[in-house]
Parts: sequence; C-alpha cells; structure tokens
Amino acid sequence: MELLKKLEEIKQIGNYAVNIMYGEDIGCDDSGVEPEERRIVLVASPVGFVGELRIMWRGIVKDFLKFDFKSKAHKISNPPERKEYEDGGFFVWGTESSTEHYLNPTN
Repeated sequence: MELLKKLEEIKQIGNYAVNIMYGEDIGCDDSGVEPEERRIVLVASPVGFVGELRIMWRGIVKDFLKFDFKSKAHKISNPPERKEYEDGGFFVWGTESSTEHYLNPTN
C-alpha cells in the first residue's frame, strides 16, 4: 500500500503518464532479493511544459518510498545516456527550454 500512496503523491504534484519498472532486470531471478531491496525505476511527464520533458528516479524500493519528489532533479542529456543515470538518482531531461523552466520555475 505504501507504493500506491507514493505513486499517488507523484501524480498529485503534477506528473502524468507515470511508468514504473520494478525488479532486477529482464531474465533475472530476483526471488532471493527482499522486496524493499529490489530495483525500481520511475519515469513520468511533468504537466505544464511546452516541449518534451521527462523525469526519472532510479534506485531501490526502500529509498523510493522516502524520496521527496519536490527536490531538485539532476539534468541529463536528451536523449539520456545510460552512463548518466546507471548509478541511480533523480533526473530530468527534455528540450532546453522545458528543462530550464522545470529546474528554475521563476525564470
């Protein structure tokens, strides 16, 4: 139930088309991995931006449930390169104007 509450929180702060990937990877048996230690990747589209914009959070479930999605994301290239996000964290990418407006909403 905690996961559903977190997903709803993400929707309520202005994201739509929220996609989530849960588990180790395609073809991997993660039955020996505790549920709160499994990988989770969330990709969403923030509302209200002209041009393409995506956010992504990557890490493990227990950290995901505690993460504050109102915190500042780290800008990565468009399209993203795996080396930029493979260690996990909170990221944003898209058109230059959209990412700038997302990261600095008063500008």
